[in-house]
Amino acid sequence: MTKTPESSQKAGNTSLTSLPMFYSSPRPLDRSRDGKIKMARIADFSFARKTNAIPLLIEEFSTAAAHYPIVFADGELPVPAAVVGLQNDSNLFINADGSWLQGAYLPAYVRRYPFILMDDPSNKQFVLCIDDTCPQLREDGEFPLFDGDQPSAFTKSAMEFCGALRRQGDATDDFVKAMKENNLLVANNTEIIAPDGTRFRLSGFLVIDPKKFEALPDNIILNWRKKGWLPLIYAQLLSSARWQSLVSLIQTTAAK
Repeated sequence: MTKTPESSQKAGNTSLTSLPMFYSSPRPLDRSRDGKIKMARIADFSFARKTNAIPLLIEEFSTAAAHYPIVFADGELPVPAAVVGLQNDSNLFINADGSWLQGAYLPAYVRRYPFILMDDPSNKQFVLCIDDTCPQLREDGEFPLFDGDQPSAFTKSAMEFCGALRRQGDATDDFVKAMKENNLLVANNTEIIAPDGTRFRLSGFLVIDPKKFEALPDNIILNWRKKGWLPLIYAQLLSSARWQSLVSLIQTTAAK
């Protein structure tokens, strides 16, 4: 599997020293520069077309599992991700006109764009940034970024959303660390054969091993139940049924 999120591309945490997925020119929001800029409503998600996996937060597991296989991109600290394609640089959930597939869950990582909260190590603070190349940022947009000298209500809402994702990112890290420390994450190289005989091979990702999960001591299970982690594990396990849905999407796309 390629185009999977690295540690610097987690749904909640990003630093100024790394370029997160989808963002080509992130920069701090600036009143003197952006005072007249407005944000148009995003209906074109083409910026997410060239990926086959999108970072997820644990709060999204139960909803995302109904639409995507959930895996963990391999790395020092694995990153939960929704698989959106079976081929490199291919997101099957984006239509030709750039719209997201109707009825499919839209991950928070996608909804956050073009805003992002990034670390500013020199000042030891977080900075709200925008992707300077986003075509929806323009003077004739719908939502102003500033109201006079102050951030607009729209910008404040974006800041709150990015802050919430960051906090949820920390909770996601705690969950993943527990999975790793208890050796529940195992490599799963998948080969899917379409009805026409086409083979799709995906590798480089991890999943939760159900047998290792069932063998956990009762005290760990009880602790995880109190933390609300058991439904997350079941959601990841059940999401494996969604692989066939990706094959169906490829067939649908080919038929158009």
